[in-house]
Amino acid sequence: MIIFWVIFFTAFFGTLYVMPHSIRKLRENNYVVKDMYKYDKPIIPTNSGIIVIFVSLIAISFLPLLIRLLSSIGTEDYSKYDLSETSLAFLLVVSIYALYGLVDDLVDIGRKLKFLIPIVFSFPLISVVRIESIFIPLIGMLELSEVAFFDFSWEDIFRITIIPIYVMVVSNLVNMHSGYNGLQSGLSLILISAILFKSWIDNILSDVIPVAAFLGAILAHLYYNFYPSKVFEGNIGSLLFGSIIGSLIVVQKYWYFGFFILIPHTFNFLLWIIWLSLMRSRPDLYLEKDGIHKKFGSVNEKGILIVPNRLTLKWIPNYYFDLNEKQSVIICYGITFFFCVLGLILIN
Repeated sequence: MIIFWVIFFTAFFGTLYVMPHSIRKLRENNYVVKDMYKYDKPIIPTNSGIIVIFVSLIAISFLPLLIRLLSSIGTEDYSKYDLSETSLAFLLVVSIYALYGLVDDLVDIGRKLKFLIPIVFSFPLISVVRIESIFIPLIGMLELSEVAFFDFSWEDIFRITIIPIYVMVVSNLVNMHSGYNGLQSGLSLILISAILFKSWIDNILSDVIPVAAFLGAILAHLYYNFYPSKVFEGNIGSLLFGSIIGSLIVVQKYWYFGFFILIPHTFNFLLWIIWLSLMRSRPDLYLEKDGIHKKFGSVNEKGILIVPNRLTLKWIPNYYFDLNEKQSVIICYGITFFFCVLGLILIN
């Protein structure tokens, strides 16, 4: 565990140190957006996700040196924590997702392509993740080693289809459940912590040691991103956080646990599907006068959020109660935390 915490704190303090200067530079270079849920709509620097991945990768780059140093001065063998093929594939996937998010921040790729193109980003995991069998409810344990057709086994089909789609779906679920100060980074921190805690319980935490750096960097980022935000993560942060969660679930083979803890995110997506349908059938109610969908709510002079409907999870509490942004974010934290704890209790 000492390796885990050294990498964690290296990324944590590194991000705390770098972020203030980075915020100033982002503002100076006009990488800014409006904070839509403030009464005066202040201009806030964005794209801080690039700092999270940069500092995390630097911390991870010290891992081989740290392992050899500790092994030379102690009696314990730390080689099991060294960067493996799985770790390198994981880092490649999340780096590609983050780069794609940066491109989206710069040129606005669009929602449709954001759903489809990332399917190929997770292909490196196909080479390192092996799934010999999987439990199917009401059916039992299904062996995947048998040949399905030609020379393809069911395992090959599973890896080629399920792994890329799983990571892509999780990444987009995380990206969609956002909008308030600290909402996305805080929820991601809760989800990653739950997966790592389960990995520790299952004694397989050593398989994903590099994630400690991302956990530390995201925690430090949340310090600047929580209400009132001094900086936003941008799409680079959104896709980075989502790809870390999705890839971590795949590497640890937590298929059902991952699905369970992401129930709030999935529910949010289903609400969006309903909203999309209503925008087409009742444009007079669900579209603005210029034909654009009502992406944002508003805020009154007391800081109370006013939302147009109940068709996104973060808006539901605001629809029924007079809440400010900070209170709404904490409620969303509580919902995800509840499902994480319940998942740890119910799913082995």
